[in-house]
Amino acid sequence: MKSKTMMNLALSLAVGLLATGCATNLQHGPLNTPLGAGKGPMGVTDHAQNMKNHIGWGTFTVFAIPVAPVTVNGEADKLLMDQIKDAVVQAGYDVKMVDSAGSAGSMPVLSCQVDKFSFRNYTWLFPAVFNWGTINLDVTITAPGGKVLWSKTYTGKGSGFYDFGTPVNNALTGILNDLSSDLSRADFKSPAS
Repeated sequence: MKSKTMMNLALSLAVGLLATGCATNLQHGPLNTPLGAGKGPMGVTDHAQNMKNHIGWGTFTVFAIPVAPVTVNGEADKLLMDQIKDAVVQAGYDVKMVDSAGSAGSMPVLSCQVDKFSFRNYTWLFPAVFNWGTINLDVTITAPGGKVLWSKTYTGKGSGFYDFGTPVNNALTGILNDLSSDLSRADFKSPAS
């Protein structure tokens, strides 16, 4: 009888936690690209296209039924670009945040299209809760006239336990390290420089 009461209490606790939803912050880890210098100015759009605050689901039962939304604390589209800006700075560019490519003057502009930003968990083995997910980003650099100078798709995967912060930010950090490394080897100087 005591065992059944404990099991019901544990399930009630799990359902209660899931019913409140889960939220995470976007905060990359250390960027391992050596700090670059002198690459010139680059505009970075201040919002990511197709980035939603809802990034996944907390699940329940052995069938992983989605029951609790996973969200980003704050304005996800702007927060993602703040993280990307750090990778561009790490690569050696002087960054100016812009609202659109047209407002960047003579600078090349980096923009981001989110193809996938999806995370889930599996709670049936509670108190062990497994989280995982994938981020796919299309990053493009355009010239002032709108010509595409460079474009690449980045994929990051992350997994962890309990909270969503670890898998989300591990996947994001992997992408930012790859982006920073690619940008440090390229040179997108504006015509005025």
